[in-house]
Amino acid sequence: MSDAATEPKPAQPAEATQATKEEEDNFNPEEEVTEGNWNTPQVEVHAVQVETGEEDEDVFWKHRSKLYRWVSSTGDAQAAGEWKERGIGDAKLLRHKETGKIRFLLRQEKTLKIVANHYVVASGVYCKLTPNVSSEKIWVWTVMDFAEGELKNEQFALKFGQVEQAQEFKKKFEEAAALNAKIFGVEAEGEEKTEKGEKKEKEEEKKEKEEK
Repeated sequence: MSDAATEPKPAQPAEATQATKEEEDNFNPEEEVTEGNWNTPQVEVHAVQVETGEEDEDVFWKHRSKLYRWVSSTGDAQAAGEWKERGIGDAKLLRHKETGKIRFLLRQEKTLKIVANHYVVASGVYCKLTPNVSSEKIWVWTVMDFAEGELKNEQFALKFGQVEQAQEFKKKFEEAAALNAKIFGVEAEGEEKTEKGEKKEKEEEKKEKEEK
């Protein structure tokens, strides 16, 4: 007989043997659960309509462009300073469906923040387009702007990719100014002088007839 056959097996600790027996006595096989409420809760999603303030307006003109703002140390739009980029996005001329008033609007395309918002009313120095000295693709104008919630004297420069696009903007901007002039009761400088001249001529003719 070999030594391996007669070699005694190691004795199991009494505590371990007892614990194993208790686990076997308390063992319950897993049971399949066939009952329960397995319906996931129904969540109703409502579409939220975002109002931009442009719902009552028609697009009179639109083109993607870059807006610059003149920034001076004194805050005066006419004082010495430098041009700083205000935002890139669709520059628009929007015409109100009821009143017919046309405003200029530009939203920064990434944040949708309004960076320019004003009516196109050519009066005095305001809303008179002047070409930029360094480029035919840029138009400059001064205006009382309302983009920041209060009227503020600003000088803007709008830059386009092509000269033709800049010329089209000038054409539509001046058309908008002419249409707004009738609504706001603002006369163009040339028209105002002509009307005054005609009125003076009529008064002189009337005076001559009375003298005769």
